[in-house]
Amino acid sequence: MKTPSITRNKLRITLPQIVIIMGIAVSVWFLSEFSEMMKTSQTIRAQESQLLATVTALHDQQTSLKLTQAYISSDAYVERALRKELKYGRPDETHIVVITPAAKVETQNSLAMSEFPPKQKPHWMVWRDLFFAPNH
Repeated sequence: MKTPSITRNKLRITLPQIVIIMGIAVSVWFLSEFSEMMKTSQTIRAQESQLLATVTALHDQQTSLKLTQAYISSDAYVERALRKELKYGRPDETHIVVITPAAKVETQNSLAMSEFPPKQKPHWMVWRDLFFAPNH
């Protein structure tokens, strides 16, 4: 008597299937690394543009300050400062100073500001006059 043999369904993986699975796993790993590199690259580009804008603004400010420094150290600035701020002039020049009279401001009497409103009759007297002396 022969005993029937039980056959099991075994999962058989062949070598080409293993190579394909490994290829897919490596591809997924490369794609994830590449996306991280792209994010880092975008961050670096954003920082680069910010730094470039900052450097350009600082360069413009430096140029402006150098021009101001050159003007302040020149004779033209000294002459302008003497004429405008200190009212100096050359010996052959005549200066005219216009003095306007101060406007007269009337000061109000302190009593006028602190005056009280006119006194009124108490309410009971107003009611009494309304009822008992209507013809007044």
